[in-house]
Amino acid sequence: MRHIALSALLGLTSLGATAQSAADISQLAQRLEGTIYVIPHRESADGSLTACGLEFGALKRDFSTMKGAPVKLVGSFYLRPHSVTGLAYMLKVGIFDGLGYTNGFAPANAFIRGPNSRAPKKAMRQEAENKGFALFVGALDDEVIAAYAGIAEKKQLVVGFNRKPGQQDVIFNLDLTVIDTEMGSDGQPIRKRTNAAVDEFLACSDDLMKTPSAKIK
Repeated sequence: MRHIALSALLGLTSLGATAQSAADISQLAQRLEGTIYVIPHRESADGSLTACGLEFGALKRDFSTMKGAPVKLVGSFYLRPHSVTGLAYMLKVGIFDGLGYTNGFAPANAFIRGPNSRAPKKAMRQEAENKGFALFVGALDDEVIAAYAGIAEKKQLVVGFNRKPGQQDVIFNLDLTVIDTEMGSDGQPIRKRTNAAVDEFLACSDDLMKTPSAKIK
């Protein structure tokens, strides 16, 4: 079966958006809704481990604030030693309205949590190096540990954001077993699933927590 790369499809969709009806876009968004990809990352400096992360992309229809219009979440979740806390989490998020990669913007607020737990205390927000992205940095607390447990036990991570302060959140429940998505010749998405990304993140995190710089202060 011949497949079309999802990134190429979304790019073509963006370029040809004016030629597509709202109904076509809505149907395509409904089929694609869910996690698009997850990629593990292991960072080092001078050969020493410095950070472990999961990069992700997901699509859903925003019924919270956009009447069901498609919105894409692109970002990453990292564990990284911090000079004050000893170990911190960093959530980087960019939001894209529609099916393409235009109209990107940084959210007012964003957070992580486990599938059945509360969000951590509000993290410190700052603009990321990438235009249209925001970075949220927070200390490890019980809620972050619960989110980590959700990654380990359920292979899931919940990421939420809002467009304006106080506005209703848009919630994504990421399936961390989805490492790639392609479109089949029948127009249906084919999600490639494996535990590899989660396994690598957990192994990296275990190594990171043994480093002196990661010791909780």
